[in-house]
Amino acid sequence: MSLGVLVRGLASRCSSCRHWQIKPAPRPLIYGDPPMTRQTVGSVLLVLILSCPVFAQSPFPGETLVATASGNDTRLLDLNGSVVQKWNGSGRPSSFAYLLEDGSILRPTLDTGGSFSGGGIGGRIQRIDATDTIVWDYYFSTSEFQQHHDIQPMPNGNVLVIAWERKTNAEATAAGRELLDGEMWPELIAEITPDGSGGGIVVWEWHAWDHLIQDVDPGKPDFGVVADHPELFDINFGTVVPSGDWIHANSIDYDPVRDQIVLSSRSWNEVFVIDHSTSTLEAAGHSGGNSGMGGDILYRWGNPQAYDRGTSTDQEFFVVHGANWIDEDAPGAGNILAFNNGDRPGPNNDYSTVLEIEAPWNGSTYDIEEGQPFGPAIPAWSYGDPGTFYGGPTHCGARRLANGNTLITSRAEDRVFEVTETGSQVWEYFHTGGVNDALRYADPATDVAATPPALPRELVDLRPAAPNPFHRDTRLEFVVSGADPVNVTLEIISLAGERVAVLREGIHTAGEFVATWDGRDRTGRAVASGVYFARIRTPDGSLTRRLVRLD
Repeated sequence: MSLGVLVRGLASRCSSCRHWQIKPAPRPLIYGDPPMTRQTVGSVLLVLILSCPVFAQSPFPGETLVATASGNDTRLLDLNGSVVQKWNGSGRPSSFAYLLEDGSILRPTLDTGGSFSGGGIGGRIQRIDATDTIVWDYYFSTSEFQQHHDIQPMPNGNVLVIAWERKTNAEATAAGRELLDGEMWPELIAEITPDGSGGGIVVWEWHAWDHLIQDVDPGKPDFGVVADHPELFDINFGTVVPSGDWIHANSIDYDPVRDQIVLSSRSWNEVFVIDHSTSTLEAAGHSGGNSGMGGDILYRWGNPQAYDRGTSTDQEFFVVHGANWIDEDAPGAGNILAFNNGDRPGPNNDYSTVLEIEAPWNGSTYDIEEGQPFGPAIPAWSYGDPGTFYGGPTHCGARRLANGNTLITSRAEDRVFEVTETGSQVWEYFHTGGVNDALRYADPATDVAATPPALPRELVDLRPAAPNPFHRDTRLEFVVSGADPVNVTLEIISLAGERVAVLREGIHTAGEFVATWDGRDRTGRAVASGVYFARIRTPDGSLTRRLVRLD
């Protein structure tokens, strides 16, 4: 093997200066269940000095919300893999969960009395507060529709849901579907405003059934040339499973900057973007909204066979899950990140990848050349190669973090792990029974341009607060173990990153120390209920613990 080949096996090109960067042999932090049965051993194979900046290889600071695939619980973990908080609610979660600013979570749950069935079935949305009390329990489930898989909390407090919509065999056949034995369930999206009393109001909706094309019967609606209409769903593409599931959308995310929604479709091997700026009336048509296309598909990627502008050689996704927008504060902002399960044809060639898609947005819509599929030709970034990892054909996910790392959920491996932009693994967590998805919530006042190091726990450790959540006050213990005195600051930080109170400040020698926070700020005023952080700082770094104050 030549030196050049060896270097390329251990490195990747820097995205800014285009020089090769060494990929360190992985020695991640490993946590979870079972902690002693899985080990990763790193080895130094080669050391080269290249003219390229060196960046820290460390996990993004924060806490990880894990939606388990077995049981009812959703858990919040610190970077040590310790459970900071757990929610149980009632009923089996259908997929994801989201942490809200008041310390509650929002998650979809199975409606056991629903009339639909299938993978990811839900129908019930619950908000569960920090004391594990259900404070909103809303059913989006009737004989005509039922929520499934994902939901998405919006900045205005509303909730987006994806749902199956029942169409009879007669309705589907009349619309141009061929070779259908039973029902057909296209997707609908609804935006729901909680009404404050356990119910909700649908304030916006979109239906895939309003955006069809078929090329088999000129005497039926929506007849046309499929390749001429990439903005529409070909009613005869894809398999309708015996239950009726057709598109099988499995995730939904909202971009408040463009006012757009992205979905991923397991059955079609595509991601779709639609316009949310429309009215419900415009969403049912082909004009209106910021892009002037009503509720038509603005952009799609992953399998151009679905709109007759490609072949099997052009297919990029082989089962896709978890499409989401990269947030504005993260590298790749505005791009789409998706988990390509890699369930390829044949028995021995399955492997997963995470793909970042830089869609050709021109400020009003997405560019596409006549007769060609949507670009890009290749992803902007990817992780995963043959033999690297395989998440299986079901729920998995990936989320870009503000420091450029990517948090990846691999359900078949019972694993959540974090990789850097160059592919080095820096954090890992195992959960027996699998994980549907995981999200990392940043510590307050995190400077992603110069993330401070985590404080070595062998020098100073901040123990979990008790009680937590709390009403009146909570007790915080910390331990100083170093041989030398150290300057310690123990402070309370708001979710916005503002200093609320200072509990300890000064030089401390080795020993155990106790502080109590009474829920008041530096002026003595009681703070509002919600999420706060206890942070201990020394010249060597910092540690945080999440607190929830209740009324």
